[in-house]
Amino acid sequence: MRPCMFARFLAPILFCGLVVCHHAAAQNPSQQGRVPVVGGDAGPPPGAEVDDYALAANFDESGSSNSALTYYRRFIKNHPASPLAATAQFRVGEILESQGNLTKAFDAYQTLVTRYPDTKNFETAVSRQVLIANTYLGGKRLSVLGIPIIPGAERAQSMFEAILKNAPYSKHAAVAQFNLGLSFEKQGKIREAQNAYQGVMDRHPNSSVSDDALYQIGYIYMRIGLSGRSEDLSALVLAKETFEDFLIQYPNSEKVAQAQDNLKVIGTNEAGDLLSIAKYYDRFKNYKAAAIYYNDVVRRQPGTPEAEVASARLQVLRGDLGEDALRVGSDRAETGERSALRRRLQAQVESSALSDYSGPPKRDIVPDELPVARAPRLRTNVRDVQPLPAIEPALPTE
Repeated sequence: MRPCMFARFLAPILFCGLVVCHHAAAQNPSQQGRVPVVGGDAGPPPGAEVDDYALAANFDESGSSNSALTYYRRFIKNHPASPLAATAQFRVGEILESQGNLTKAFDAYQTLVTRYPDTKNFETAVSRQVLIANTYLGGKRLSVLGIPIIPGAERAQSMFEAILKNAPYSKHAAVAQFNLGLSFEKQGKIREAQNAYQGVMDRHPNSSVSDDALYQIGYIYMRIGLSGRSEDLSALVLAKETFEDFLIQYPNSEKVAQAQDNLKVIGTNEAGDLLSIAKYYDRFKNYKAAAIYYNDVVRRQPGTPEAEVASARLQVLRGDLGEDALRVGSDRAETGERSALRRRLQAQVESSALSDYSGPPKRDIVPDELPVARAPRLRTNVRDVQPLPAIEPALPTE
């Protein structure tokens, strides 16, 4: 039989076979109830992948979550490059989260964002990670065999660090950065917390939590300054400056009232510290030092009760001792004789600086009223040294 005759005879047989197979597949009971495959991140996958995914989806739809997890994981293992793998991985995270297994759910979402960064569920997965980390930040402890062993803040810290490492440009990164600061603060890691809040200001200055970050930096300084330790008093100054910057940069923030109250507390505390120092010097009759601190109270905290006390005491000191007695350093009054001497010396030095000056060298310009200090003559020869007289020992008396 010729080839063309054979092809003409075989074509109708193949067509009928395809129709029969299609009809049989439509009537196959094993295909009934399958969940339609939706949500793939790419084009349509091959038929075998569709069947494997549909098997897991059937269990998922029927509420058999454990079986669904098993078959979703098996699908991901067998078809890691499938366009449906990202969807399966996302469902693994959701199922684990719904079962309360938050640590494994977080890890499942982490696998999704690292292995399938192009998935359409990327931002949703990151948001779920933030919520899980927030649960630990709120006090939940990490459990092993059902026994809570690791503090929640410590676990939250590691979670937020993982989020920022793998999704630094996510729209949820600013919140994760801020909450990382909270996790450090709850652990008492003040310096790390401050750096984390500063990270919000540096990398996400226009985010919705930038005002909260700046406020927390000021609050940390205030806590340190109010600790009562003398070496931390300078922190109150930094807290005051930070809260003042906060009020300028974020006048519409909901924390404005709190910042203003904090400034009042800082002012009262600072004024009290300065007033205590001033009274200390006053009690030991070091009136110049006392006046310095009394003036600081009046200058830094005007209108406060402490400023009124300082001002009243300054008036008494000025009345008893005089203004000149309270001056320090270069502000002390000069006598007429010393003032004239200073002007004469200054005129001589200015004259020697002229280009046509032909007088004595500058080193020889010394006013008559000041004695010339002469260095003592050094002994440069052994003959200049007089021998010491010999002293004979006392004779024995016995």
